[in-house]
Amino acid sequence: MKRMALLLTVLALGAGAVRAESIFHPSPPNPHGAEVVYLLMPDRFSRPVGFVTPEDAAAKAGFDPASAGYFHGGNLAGLSERLGYLQHLGVTSVWMTPVFKNRAVQDNGPNRKPGVGYHGYWILDFTDVDPHFGTKDDLAHLFQAATAKHLSIILDAVVNHTADVITAANGQHGYQYKFSHPYRDAAGNVFDDRDYVNRADFPKLDPQVSFPVPPAYRAPADATIKRPDWLNDPTVYHNRGDVSSAGESAQYGDIAGLDDLFTEQLRVVEGMTDIYRRWVRDFPVHGLRLDTVKHVNNEFWQRFLPAMETVARDSGRPDLFLFGEVFDPDPALLSDYVQRAGLPSVLDFGFQKSVVGFAAGAVTAEACSALFAKDAFYITPTGDARGLVTFLSNHDIGRVGYLVGKGVRDGSDEELLQRVKLAHLLLFCARGIPSLYYGDEQGFTGTGGDVDAREDMFATEVAQYAREKRLGGGSPQGAAYDEGHPLYRLIQTLCELRRRLPALRRGAQATRLADPGDSVFAFSRLDWQTGREVLVVANNRPSAREVTIPVATRGGRWTVEFALQEKGLEVTAASGQTVSLVVPGLDAAVLTVDETARGRPEPLGSFHLKVVRQGQLDDRWELTAETTEDRPLQVAFAVRVKGGSAFQYLGTCDAAPYCILPTRERVPVAAELEFRCEARDLDGNGGVAEATWQKPNPRLPGTGDR
Repeated sequence: MKRMALLLTVLALGAGAVRAESIFHPSPPNPHGAEVVYLLMPDRFSRPVGFVTPEDAAAKAGFDPASAGYFHGGNLAGLSERLGYLQHLGVTSVWMTPVFKNRAVQDNGPNRKPGVGYHGYWILDFTDVDPHFGTKDDLAHLFQAATAKHLSIILDAVVNHTADVITAANGQHGYQYKFSHPYRDAAGNVFDDRDYVNRADFPKLDPQVSFPVPPAYRAPADATIKRPDWLNDPTVYHNRGDVSSAGESAQYGDIAGLDDLFTEQLRVVEGMTDIYRRWVRDFPVHGLRLDTVKHVNNEFWQRFLPAMETVARDSGRPDLFLFGEVFDPDPALLSDYVQRAGLPSVLDFGFQKSVVGFAAGAVTAEACSALFAKDAFYITPTGDARGLVTFLSNHDIGRVGYLVGKGVRDGSDEELLQRVKLAHLLLFCARGIPSLYYGDEQGFTGTGGDVDAREDMFATEVAQYAREKRLGGGSPQGAAYDEGHPLYRLIQTLCELRRRLPALRRGAQATRLADPGDSVFAFSRLDWQTGREVLVVANNRPSAREVTIPVATRGGRWTVEFALQEKGLEVTAASGQTVSLVVPGLDAAVLTVDETARGRPEPLGSFHLKVVRQGQLDDRWELTAETTEDRPLQVAFAVRVKGGSAFQYLGTCDAAPYCILPTRERVPVAAELEFRCEARDLDGNGGVAEATWQKPNPRLPGTGDR
């Protein structure tokens, strides 16, 4: 990795040295920090009372409740009847997979089984509800019933693709790269679509001239089957073949043959924006989960997201909950869609991989803590990692019971259940907004990802689902709405714990113990509004461990607020800023203290600001406030062109190491820059450090790229 040489001037100032022009901002609050999301598939969650096999041809297409990959009869009316079950569980929002009209049965060619769109992601008509799920009236009733139960509804928004209607006229399905097969305008002239992104003068296209894979239809009726009508124009699709392994094709290729929209075109941006603007305006939509974010160019999101926020605000909902799916566990890549595409939040696949791995005993405490050490990637002027949507299971990767079970093949059912409980405690107590996958609270395990993890909550007719293991009891053949199930009751308790302890919803997270190769992972959540600290500790080995954990609070009496096991966890000592514990095997607990972490009247010691032009990522700055202070701090960072009048705020870090990683676009382009960081502790003590960055002169020895 290249690093650019720096010329730094560092000034460290003590307490009370905050200048007249303060750049300090506390960590921004997240309007959705109190959320608990519940993901479900309408087809698999609940059939309404009195359900009978549909007779209407549209609702019957693809219906076969005995086949795992077909429609099973769950719908919006059934969901409305089961909202009390979700309210009692303690969730706040219900996220449904797409409910818009799908291509019910997809012809996959000779000698292949047809595909069925029970999941909702093969949309033909973006303007109406799929008849398998009901009508717009049923959707309106669901919103009304949810409001009465103090629940909100999150819709799943697909903008990357539509149902597979278009095929290749030349029989070419492999991806065709732009360097060898460029786009051509209707007159045959070569052009680069990137030169016209979101521009009204995007070149006119011709289906037979402009594309390396000319579009065609399998049947004449397919040419007019989509809604709104503009989606029937074949030139609003990329028409480059199927996605290949990586690179350019991720944004231009067809995923599983689905028609990939040409989202660089302004007419596509405006068309998709208008579709979802209508849904947000016409229904009291609480949020949108954004599908396949990384397969869409950033410029699309930069226009689409503000438009959704505007229509929601104009409709009396100022805090539309927007989060995207970026299917990757790397925080550097995930955060890029927060930093550059402008998403307020993404699904935290890195959290899922690390926490499930830790619960299974396959990931050490040190490796698990390494994920949270990268939270600086997500810091912006408006948010941080607390806004990420965290999860253990979903409809693509499989269930936590299955994933943990792969790591403990020789363990008993009791051990597997305990490990799944441990994972849930970390889900609810670590930073982020927890999201549950339907059926996990009933011990569903599944046998893999995709269709193997999409069981029926109602009495199933699928032989595969009827044979699977249920953790914590319950028959896999019967309906699964048992509010006495041990996992259901655990999640109820964790929801209540999260409501009762504000630090679990909004507190800064700091790792307290994660020694190399060790089994005990401990972190604290510190509420800056009250100064209250909550300690979370988890042991992923079957044997007990005695540990001493550093904390921020001086003195006070630590007590166990909640533990997975009723007996065994013991606080053996608490003195100064440490707590000693005996943690039973496979146990996890939440501890509180009767004092606050305030009470540090002494001024801050010196600290320094380190600025690196190319740090952990080549296209980001790395700003670090270095200090020997052991007290909690919030450190705000800002920049200005040298000699300029005002600093530009970049973000605030409230857990050591105090670092942020702004992208190039957030920092002015100039020969000389001035950076400043300003710290505050819980008692209001402050301090400032500054650094001057000068663009290196490559003609001088020891400068330039190296």
